[in-house]
Amino acid sequence: MRALLWLLVLFLVNLPYVHETRTDRKIAEDGHDVVATVLDARELNGHYLVDYRLPKSEDPDGTKFSASIDEPTYEHAVRSDAIGVRVLEGRPGSNRPDGLVPSSLFKVVAISGDAVLLLIAVLAWYRRRNPGDAPDPNPRPVGL
Repeated sequence: MRALLWLLVLFLVNLPYVHETRTDRKIAEDGHDVVATVLDARELNGHYLVDYRLPKSEDPDGTKFSASIDEPTYEHAVRSDAIGVRVLEGRPGSNRPDGLVPSSLFKVVAISGDAVLLLIAVLAWYRRRNPGDAPDPNPRPVGL
C-alpha cells in the first residue's frame, strides 16, 4: 500500500512536465500553421511578450493567448499585427507561436520534486535499517 502511495505521488509530481512534453510533440507532428492576430505586444525586462487571438475558424470562442517570444519574431509581430501559430485541430488551447521562448519551469519543478521524494525515501529507508537512534516507544519509569 505504501509503494502505491509513492508511485501516485511520483506520478503527480511528474504529470505536468510529461503532459507539456507530449503536447509539444503532438503540436510538432500533427499541428497546422495559422496566422493569429496580435492584440498587444510589449517588452518587459528584456522579455518580448505578445497577446494574440487565433482565427475564428480555429477558436470560435476568441480566447486570448499570451506568450514570450524571441526579438525578431516580436519585431515582425509589432510591424504586421500578426504572428504565425502552430495549433492542433479542434484544440485551440494546444498552440505554439513562432519564436516561442521555451520555459523549463515544469522540468525544474519535476526534477526538484523527484529529488525531494528521493531524499524522503532514503531517509525512511535509513530509519528502518537503523532504528537504534529512535526514542523508545515504551520507556521504563526511572527510579522505581
